[in-house]
Amino acid sequence: MKFFFCKTFTPWLSRDCFDTDEAFFRWLSRCKSVFATLRMVLIVLAVIPLLLGYVTDRRPIMLLTILPLALVLLLTVALERIDKVSGGQNNP
Repeated sequence: MKFFFCKTFTPWLSRDCFDTDEAFFRWLSRCKSVFATLRMVLIVLAVIPLLLGYVTDRRPIMLLTILPLALVLLLTVALERIDKVSGGQNNP
């Protein structure tokens, strides 16, 4: 169970969960691509209420952008840590 949570929430610290470094770097590469895709989806989800609030002149709708943008920030931090561990390389 510990390995599941470590791999899922802190993939850059999960080197001990893998038998070889190659498997670890493949896992980091997959996590990096998933995180980058998820980050782009969240940015689009943040833009929609922002534009709706601007067009309808309703500020409370604009506040709905806070949650997706906070998640984007967390994903960006995770991506930076993955880059630091992998040396910025895109391993297959």
